Amino acid sequence: MFEQFTLPGFDGAPPGAPPSAKASAKFPRGRAPYTLFFSIFPEADAANAIAIQGARLGREHGLLGKPLLAHRLHVTLHDLGGYAQLPPDIVRTAREAGDAVAAPAFDVVFDHAMSFPSSGTYVLCSGAGTAQLAAFRQSLGLAMDHAGLPVKRSFTPHMTVLYDRHPIAEHAIEPIIWTAKEFVLIKSHVGQGVHEVLGRWSLRA
Repeated sequence: MFEQFTLPGFDGAPPGAPPSAKASAKFPRGRAPYTLFFSIFPEADAANAIAIQGARLGREHGLLGKPLLAHRLHVTLHDLGGYAQLPPDIVRTAREAGDAVAAPAFDVVFDHAMSFPSSGTYVLCSGAGTAQLAAFRQSLGLAMDHAGLPVKRSFTPHMTVLYDRHPIAEHAIEPIIWTAKEFVLIKSHVGQGVHEVLGRWSLRA
């Protein structure tokens, strides 16, 4: 079952805030004040190590963008879009989909890095090292589809470590290995640096 909580370094919603009475219009990603997505986060020690390596890689490639802080490092699994107000029915259905997933913890290996020029991001990525991640995303996607939620089939497993529009071609890096032990449902307050965690589900050891 899900738990509602706030990740370290993330601010939660004001206590007692009433839920919206009806679903709000959906917006293109990046234009709405709120976005909703499923994600995985590395544990604190792994996140700190990734943040250090990401900053070092940025310096080595002459990138001037500010590296993301450790608590912000994550991998988005499924993006449920942007909203003027987050619809309670969408949140409820997403939680039901999360409840339906039973899966073991899995290792994530990033052994390459590159730029996504269209989004101005420098990311960690891999091929075979993210096979288990892709398989888990597929399982979550099946649960979402069964619950009636839209599912985007295309997926490039990656973790953004900094924002910079200077293009860097894909290149090998010292492998970064961490274990995903849970997945979460995030409500992001766009432009405010606030990420509410609306649900958390453990993965079996």
